[in-house]
Amino acid sequence: MDLSNYVDVPSRFALALDKWPDLRVVESPPEVVTVGDQTFISVTMTVYRTPDDLIPARGCAWEPIPGKSSFTRGSEMMNASTSALGRCIGLMMPFGKMASMEEVRNRQTETGSQKPAEGRPPLDSLPSLPTDAQLRMIRALGHSDAMPTTKSAASTLITVLKNKQTSSEEGPF
Repeated sequence: MDLSNYVDVPSRFALALDKWPDLRVVESPPEVVTVGDQTFISVTMTVYRTPDDLIPARGCAWEPIPGKSSFTRGSEMMNASTSALGRCIGLMMPFGKMASMEEVRNRQTETGSQKPAEGRPPLDSLPSLPTDAQLRMIRALGHSDAMPTTKSAASTLITVLKNKQTSSEEGPF
C-alpha cells in the first residue's frame, strides 16, 4: 500500500486553520457502542469553517475498547477524537487518502509489535511531510492550488514556483 500521500492530523488542522482562520471545532460527547461482542468508543466532530457555516463538515471515528495495540490501549477516546477530526477535515480539503497516519500506524501495529503488517512499508521508510516553512513559502510564492503532501514534493514545487517567478521577471528580452 502506498502511504506517501497520507497527511497527519496536526498538518491537516494547520492547513485548515490557514484556509479558515475562524474555524471552530465542536466534539460531541463520546459514546460507547457495542456491535456483536465488540465494544467501541465513538466520537463525532463538527467543524465550522466560518461562524455562519450553513453546512459544517462532520466526521466520526470508532476505536475498539480495549485498544489492540500499545498505541491505542488506554488512549482509545483520544485516538478516536483525533481520527474523527482528521476525517472531518479530510472532507473539507483534498488529502489523497482519508485515513490519518495515526490510523495507519495503529492498524499496522495491532499485534502489539513494531513490525509492519505484511506488504506494508515500515514507518521510518515513509516520506516526510512538508514542513510548515515549506508550506508558508509555497503560499508566499502565490500557489493556491492543492498543497504537496510530501517534503520532497514541496521542495520540487518551491523550485518550480521560484523558476517561474524568475523567468517572468526577466521578460522576453
